Amino acid sequence: MFDFLKPAAPIERMPDDKIPSSYKKYRFQVFVSIFIGYAAYYFIRKNFNMAAPYLIETYGYSKAQIGFVGSALGLAYGISKFIMGNVSDRCNPRYFLPLGLILAAIANIMLGFASSVPLLFVLMLLNGWFQGMGWPPCGRTLAHWFSPKERGTWMAIWNVAHNVGAALVPTITLAGYAFCHLARDVLFSRR
Repeated sequence: MFDFLKPAAPIERMPDDKIPSSYKKYRFQVFVSIFIGYAAYYFIRKNFNMAAPYLIETYGYSKAQIGFVGSALGLAYGISKFIMGNVSDRCNPRYFLPLGLILAAIANIMLGFASSVPLLFVLMLLNGWFQGMGWPPCGRTLAHWFSPKERGTWMAIWNVAHNVGAALVPTITLAGYAFCHLARDVLFSRR
């Protein structure tokens, strides 16, 4: 295994009087990190669905071809969640979570350069595989930092990350669209 993915080494215990305040601070930081990290996974998870009508209209792909490519994500994601969950348990979640996110982002960027159904399928397969690296370190982190009695509450709050990440896609798209039109109007109205 890669050395940077190995679990963190134990650290020296801090003085008892500093534990309560430090623990609350670190718990909050860890929670915000996994919330933002998982929201980012959802931000790049379903982009292909938004591009599908464009691919059909502009490049002449059939709905069957687009469906075939889209199925790769779900297939790889399901298998990856199981396998990468086992791998994640032996890794440092601090590095495992962003590694999967970075690799999924690269796969998404490469989708923009793909020009054939087989290549799109392979890239979506990779995207799904890397997407499966998101949940396991989040679940493990929640289990390590929150007691069983409070875990349900924090899990429910963390689960909102799905909605936040998915809602960012159309929000940022609309903001970019509005900005481009505003910039165009400002630039061309001066002439």
